[in-house]
Formats: sequence, C-alpha cells, structure tokens
Amino acid sequence: MSVLPPSGPGRAGGELRRVLERFDVGVVVRRMEAGFGRLPAYTDFEWSVDRTAVVRWNVDLALRWLVNGIPPDDYLLSELHEFLRARAAAGQPIEDSILVYRRGARMFWEALLDLASDEDRAVLVAEWDTVWSCLEDYLDLVVDVFAQAYADQQDAPSTAGDRRARALFDRLCARLPVTIEDRDRAARLGFELVGPYRPFAALLAGAGVSGQADLASRLRTAGALAFTEGVRVMGLTPAGFRWATFLEDPRLILALDPPLARDRLSAAADGLRALVAIAARSGRRGRVRADDYLPELLLADAPEASDRIVRRVFGPLEATGAADLADTLRSLAVHGFDSTKTATALPVHRNTLLYRVARIEKLTGLSLKDQRDRTLVLLAVTWETVAADVRSVW
Repeated sequence: MSVLPPSGPGRAGGELRRVLERFDVGVVVRRMEAGFGRLPAYTDFEWSVDRTAVVRWNVDLALRWLVNGIPPDDYLLSELHEFLRARAAAGQPIEDSILVYRRGARMFWEALLDLASDEDRAVLVAEWDTVWSCLEDYLDLVVDVFAQAYADQQDAPSTAGDRRARALFDRLCARLPVTIEDRDRAARLGFELVGPYRPFAALLAGAGVSGQADLASRLRTAGALAFTEGVRVMGLTPAGFRWATFLEDPRLILALDPPLARDRLSAAADGLRALVAIAARSGRRGRVRADDYLPELLLADAPEASDRIVRRVFGPLEATGAADLADTLRSLAVHGFDSTKTATALPVHRNTLLYRVARIEKLTGLSLKDQRDRTLVLLAVTWETVAADVRSVW
C-alpha cells in the first residue's frame, strides 16, 4: 500500500525502545479509555464490539511500528479496514471516526507521559519527535483506510494538504518544538511559521463534508493553515489574514480569536468549535463572537455542572413522568416567564397554566417567582438546547 513508509530497523533508538517496552499495554489502554469516556464521538456511538479490545489492537499496532519499525502488513491493514468499514456500516459519521483516532493519538502520548517514571519521562520528552512522527504516519494511514472504508459515502475525506495542515496544527497546539519536517509542511502549504497565530473555526451552513473540505482548500490557498474536521474547518491564520472574500458567502459562520501564544491554542480551538456549533444551531451567519453566546459558553466550559443543573430542574418532573409539566417549564423559560404568552404558546387556558406552575413548584421545590430559581431554569433549558452540539465537538 503506497501510504506506508519503508520499514526499517526500528524507529525508536535503543534507550527509547527500552522505555516503551517497559509499558504495560493494558494500563495504557485503561488510561486512554478514561479519556475516551469523555469523548461523545466515542461514547455516543453504538457499536456491538469489544471496544477495549479495539483500543488495545490499535495501541499494540502503533507500539510495534514505533519500536520495531514494522508498519502494518497487508493482513493487519485488512483488519483495520474491516474495523473502519464496520463503523461506517453502523452509521458513525466519518468526521466522528477521524476525530476519535486523532484524539486517541494525543491520549496515547499523554498516557505514556503520565505513566512513565521521571527518568523514563525525560527520555520520552527528549525523543518526542520520533514518537510523534510515528503517530502522524499512523494517523495518515488511518485516514487513507477511512477513504476506502467510507467509499460508498458521497463525501470523501481530506487531501494530502489537509493532512499536512492537521498534523502541523496538532504539533503547534501540543507546543512541540518546530522541526525540519514542520518547516517542510509549512512551506508546502505556503503557511508562515511566525507566531502569534489567530485560531479560527468556520463552517458552511448546509454544506456536507466535501463542501467543508473545499473551504479548507481555499483557505490554504489564501495562506491559512486550514483543515477539515468533517462538519467544520479548523486552523490558524497570520494576524493580517483577509477574511472579506470568504465572508461574502452567506453560508459562512466564522469564529476567530485574537493572536495567541502557542500554549493557549488548544484551549482556544475547543472554545471556537463550541462557538460555531452553538451559532449554527441558532441560525446565525457571518462572524460570530463569544460575547454573543456567553451563557451557552459558560455552560459548555463546565458540562458536568451543567448536567447537574438540568437534573436539578427537570429530574423531579421526569421521575414522576410529568412530561406536560416539563414542557410547560421549558415554554415558561422561552417566554420570559410571562404567563399570558406561555398560555398562548402551549396553548392552554391561563388557569390550567397556573395549576401546572403550582405542580411544578411542589415537585421541584423551586419558586418560579424567585429570580435565582428562574435563572436556574433558564440555564437548564439553555444547556438542554446546546448540549448535543457542544458535545459533538469534544
């Protein structure tokens, strides 16, 4: 298969090889699964396989390639293709599948650093370029196999330029030292490796994967470091990048941060993903700003606390099967707790609404005249509205 680099005597030098061989693969896998457990693209996908075995298979393959310099043979590639084809057949979107592998590579590296002794960690940090070079080759291989496994889908995944941009973006966000290979990637892309950079997230509303990929390609041509994540485009631009031409497209949704140092890029990118997802749901187009969605972003920054708010407000109603009361409470929040507007919207008689309000207050212990309790309800309804979109970007 043409995507494979030639095998060699081993990508890891003797000291790094000895460090890698000391790891208990099972422990590494368990550490990675803890991270996967917080990734909705992984947890929300129904797939009737032993997920732990699949993660272990991939970790074993990557370590074997790294330690021995032996890339996957035709048999292993066939197995990988079957794994990925099963995901496609089960209906997982291609962007989610690629996201799981990309996040998995970072989790693998972080697991190694967390589990290593101080002495072994020093070796890993010193040899980071060797490890990441292997992981990037493995991700390139996975994307190419995805292209075959999802060949029956209308939209195809990324090009070589897209993969270069994604690899360079990941390395810049990971604050890894810039290498000759990074400079080569940047030169091929026409991207200036001179920070600080402006992180951005963009998408074309209503466009499929191929439309987002075309947007990423046009942005790269204009000098941005851009790549597709399936439903959106992520990347970095120099400070003076001109967005005017792109903003002429009425479908474009753009979230853009000011120039940032590299140690802030990763967190900023996560926030921008959430911002464009929230803006897309609200129907906004053009340039969007965090100030326009502060309540939603505040909730997105603390998803566990946000879930607790939803349980606090709606849990007692759901426990009694009072769906009509839950719908009434949502409608009250949407209409600013105005009884007349809410009764008209439901529609119910005003006296029926007042009876329902009394039932809601009794079951939940909330007072819908109290501003603090009203705020709690508003936060719960807001998080219910955007949670699925926000979790899709993690």
